Amino acid sequence: MLLDLTAASLDYFDQLAALLRDPVLYGREVPRGDGAPVLLVPGYFAGDLAMLPMRRWLKRIGYQPYPSGIDLNLGCPRDRVEQLGRRTAGIARESGRRVAIIGHSLGGVLARAVGRQRPAVVSRVIALGAPIDHEWDSLHRRVAPIMRSLAGVWQTLAGAPPDCGTASCACGFARSLMPGPIRAGVFSSIYTRQDDVVDWRACRDPHGGNHEVRGRHLGLPVNREVYRLLAALLAGRAGLGALDATTELVA
Repeated sequence: MLLDLTAASLDYFDQLAALLRDPVLYGREVPRGDGAPVLLVPGYFAGDLAMLPMRRWLKRIGYQPYPSGIDLNLGCPRDRVEQLGRRTAGIARESGRRVAIIGHSLGGVLARAVGRQRPAVVSRVIALGAPIDHEWDSLHRRVAPIMRSLAGVWQTLAGAPPDCGTASCACGFARSLMPGPIRAGVFSSIYTRQDDVVDWRACRDPHGGNHEVRGRHLGLPVNREVYRLLAALLAGRAGLGALDATTELVA
């Protein structure tokens, strides 16, 4: 396990070093944005700081990026989706435009749920290394015990039920994750076959666009191939969808 974590960390820094040398980081050779809002959601046990390089890059190429407000992505996913839904509606109200959401790992799962629950204010959802069904079976066997342990610690401290965050939880969160289309052309999944945390096959959505890159799981937020794909995907939604004057924004 220690070797796995070391390899994952090395890949992150390898990807970051490659990104720092690549023209894409400086906004070259990619389509420019037009100031449209983009919300970034960090992965499991991470916070907004993990998405800071991407947030700065999006600003550099012409978008208006927003942090999620999550310091540590751990806890009841239903509460997180509600929190992110309110955040998305607030950004849409402030900007007058639909919001694109980019989420890494668990952040992508939550982003997809927000896209399904609030289609009126979401223009596009892009998931990076995110299992579509968010079940323990989607994780590699070597990683799943650690994830379960972290979830168990939180459940004990918070007094949450043992099945909190899974498809078995009675809260209804799993219904927002059921595989199926959000809206035509809205969801895209970026994945890698070298993913050492999530089974890459669980990241492919039969109802959305699927894009393969090289690298490992932790390095996806600083992966230069991911950045090129993001620029193309975001630019493919001209204007990212201005809000209709009749759209009702529920905070």
